[in-house]
Amino acid sequence: MKHDRTLTGAVGPTFLDFLDWARETGENRDTVYEIEKISTRLDLTGEELDLVPADLSYFEKVVAVSPYGAVSRSNNLDAARKRGNSRVRSALQRFLAACGHDTPDASIRASYDKAIGFITENEGFVERGALFSTSTHRPFLLVRARARVGLPDLDQVEFDRLWHDATPDGRKSLRKLVERIAEFRRGHNQWPELANLLPQRDITVPVSSDRARRIEWKSLPETFRADAEDVFRQTLRQPEDMKTWAREQMRLGRPATEINAEIAARRGDKKKLPKNIETALAGYRQATTWLLRESFSPETGFAGLTNLRELFSTDALEAACEAQIARSEASDTLKNPDESSTLWSRFTNLTTIARHGLRDQEILARIDLMKMFHSDYVLSPIEMTADAEAICDRLRKSPHLAATFVNAPARLGEIATRELAQASTEFARDRALRLSACSAAYAIQVSRALRPANLFMTRNKATPGCPRNLTWIVEKEHAEIRFTGGEVKNGETVIVNVLGADARILWQWERVHRPALMKLRGIEASPYLFPGAAAPRLRKAALNLPTGCMSVASIMELWDLGDRQLGLGLTPHQCRHALATLMLAVRPGNFAAVASVLANTEQVAKRHYGKDSGEAAAVAVRESLLAHHPDIFARMKRRS
Repeated sequence: MKHDRTLTGAVGPTFLDFLDWARETGENRDTVYEIEKISTRLDLTGEELDLVPADLSYFEKVVAVSPYGAVSRSNNLDAARKRGNSRVRSALQRFLAACGHDTPDASIRASYDKAIGFITENEGFVERGALFSTSTHRPFLLVRARARVGLPDLDQVEFDRLWHDATPDGRKSLRKLVERIAEFRRGHNQWPELANLLPQRDITVPVSSDRARRIEWKSLPETFRADAEDVFRQTLRQPEDMKTWAREQMRLGRPATEINAEIAARRGDKKKLPKNIETALAGYRQATTWLLRESFSPETGFAGLTNLRELFSTDALEAACEAQIARSEASDTLKNPDESSTLWSRFTNLTTIARHGLRDQEILARIDLMKMFHSDYVLSPIEMTADAEAICDRLRKSPHLAATFVNAPARLGEIATRELAQASTEFARDRALRLSACSAAYAIQVSRALRPANLFMTRNKATPGCPRNLTWIVEKEHAEIRFTGGEVKNGETVIVNVLGADARILWQWERVHRPALMKLRGIEASPYLFPGAAAPRLRKAALNLPTGCMSVASIMELWDLGDRQLGLGLTPHQCRHALATLMLAVRPGNFAAVASVLANTEQVAKRHYGKDSGEAAAVAVRESLLAHHPDIFARMKRRS
């Protein structure tokens, strides 16, 4: 979540003012404690709270979703976080009202209470006569807490404001709210008591403006696509293609010196050929649609678009760069433009196309000039160390979080088992089974942190043209997960060994809970360890990847469910940073081992984790880990 701009100087009351007010007015002691925790949750000092705006929108988008594990060791972190957020939210509303800011009054809240009361009284098992299914009222709770108008007066303007301020999880609830309202209005004859309590105007879910307009490759003119694909083939020409072409030219009688010179020109200074052709092609197509997006509007279509070469104009390059930077600047969810590698990625692909496909020095010069003009925003992934540093610092400053990370599979597994035993509804069983899936994912990530694309594409069953990844060497004790070079981003072969307690968690998921979740969700068959109904976003050249995987949205929802129990604030990819930090705690300065485990180069490992050897900072981490897990060093050595 992007929030650092507001930390450069808040306008209006700040959280420090809010904290002073809470102490002076005698707010509940627990509420004051929760406000004091905000600085730690945001990785600030107490004095730096004056950089955090006391704003409800900022609170919902940044503070409420910040990691809670650093400030609490509750057995139920999710409940503790919700309780703490609720206390701060209510107090913040009272503070803003005292400052003269508009906040929801009691009459507004009462209008929601009437509808919520009617719905909850009639919730239950529909097959047993209840009017509504369990939890139908829940989306109304979110709006009641944040809306500035009563439920009957809720209109598109207010809904758009709520949508803009909501987190991704909150937007899911708002989507459900729109669906519920439409359902209730259709059934106004069945529930006349509810009809007068609902919004009087139609409400729709806004179209997201954060992301750029998507252009499907197949939507482009056929002539243009044929020309572009031919250029891409020239760009990706492999050694065997060169040999075939050279033999053909020799048969046609061309002099060997000419053929040799043309081969040298086509190769240029290209030192490394892409190992995954499909991935490279996808990058070239993305860069191409990115370049033409600002030159052609949806209204006019792609009239006049015939060949790729004409697309590389100075105006098109400039417009694409400015639009990318403007989108990032205006968005609260996208990375800042000077922290994103998007422009670097686009320029890299365009440069490769121009040099090896079009072989046009003028176009190369234009691209180089654009890179110079926008150099502040052309950041390579190797330079993007801020994310890694933040994760490493968090683990070093809060050593108990390191222990939580190592113990994540067991903790999530215990929660899943307990909730499954207590589940009395399909919703509760689904939640418990998804927690089991997350515990299995953590069992793999703690063993050897994979890139998310590999983790969630793991297959436990072979299909035609696509082998399985997961093999049990010893049932319940030792699982091997193998990815060949064609499946891995940098072409490396990666082998993960899941052992002992982590292996038992993985076994429980694969053999017991996975089939139960598939049955509950009506998934008939899937070769993926984490099953779904989606198709892989990027199919690999060497594999015939089948459908049946989880969608990206489902993956993030699953991971978020688990993280709420742990309070780590880690994404699947950030587990790689966490594992590297712990390895350096065990073996300070051993970047070669880190590179080996993460399937990276030692140079990349040093760039990400080499601010120092980690020796001094690792002392507290070592002590914490040894206190919680005496065998941790032996486990980490086996994994490296």
